[in-house]
Amino acid sequence: MQVMQFKPRPDRRHDSTGPAADGAALGDATIHPIGAQAVIHALLAAANAAGFAPSILDSQPWRWRLTGNTLSLYYDRTCVDDDVDADGRLAIISCGAALHHARIALVAAGWRLKINRRPDRADPDRLASLRLEERSPAEPAEAPLVDSMPLRRTDRTPVTGAPIAAAQLRAVSFAVRAEETSLHVLYPDEVLELARVASGGRPVPVGSTDRATGVGPTGLTDGTGATFVLLYGHTDEPEDWLRAGEALSAGWLTATAAGVSVLPLSAAVEVVATRQAVQMMIGCVGYPYLLLRLGRAGMPPPGPRRAPAAQIIDRR
Repeated sequence: MQVMQFKPRPDRRHDSTGPAADGAALGDATIHPIGAQAVIHALLAAANAAGFAPSILDSQPWRWRLTGNTLSLYYDRTCVDDDVDADGRLAIISCGAALHHARIALVAAGWRLKINRRPDRADPDRLASLRLEERSPAEPAEAPLVDSMPLRRTDRTPVTGAPIAAAQLRAVSFAVRAEETSLHVLYPDEVLELARVASGGRPVPVGSTDRATGVGPTGLTDGTGATFVLLYGHTDEPEDWLRAGEALSAGWLTATAAGVSVLPLSAAVEVVATRQAVQMMIGCVGYPYLLLRLGRAGMPPPGPRRAPAAQIIDRR
């Protein structure tokens, strides 16, 4: 099974906002009130926080537009590899993860916001917008998620030891459900069947290390300590993929805070035929978006907390 590398890419984009203006005269206070400046700084900080979000093949297929008190999220089709993601599902899921990161950063900083996820028919690449309305008390519950942003990573190391605790799985599942998406926990026989589906119907030898079929260290037969869950929803439109990305972010940040490792696996849901096979296998409970491998997190790699990848931010 192909492993999608969900991790931020190196800093190779620039922030088109340029340096912040720092020489404003005191007389400008009535023209540029501190409230307006606070809004701009909050939205820029939220967009930059999205640089921590996971994305397919490090592509970060999104860009931001800041207009007044509104931050809009756009789908950047130039970042999409059609050979890997022909219909853009995984790219839009990645955009949803960036949206959730920005949302959480704003709420944790004490902002009340209005979210619009309805696509604009005149501008189909505009996926969502965040509009700040007023300051409000910061949400303490969001602080651990913000703290987890720079710590979150794609863990491709083998899963060893005991499976994650029931309380950890419940916490991740609750975070996903809060974003109007669900998790289906796979039974061992379903995991084997999913491995067969992902390998094109070929038998999957137990203990194989063939990465082409997705088994071995990073696949579906990766030790008894792994828990496999399917991220799914009840409809299958681009807006649902966006919500799935928000759920992926919420569940992943919650998992990081709870000491749970996450590895996304996408090969079984990349094409229509295998998605339908997976849907039938789980009893048609919904439309599969992404498979996740959960395990007990090992020691994080040494080194300083990294900075988020630079974001493209247009200002109007």
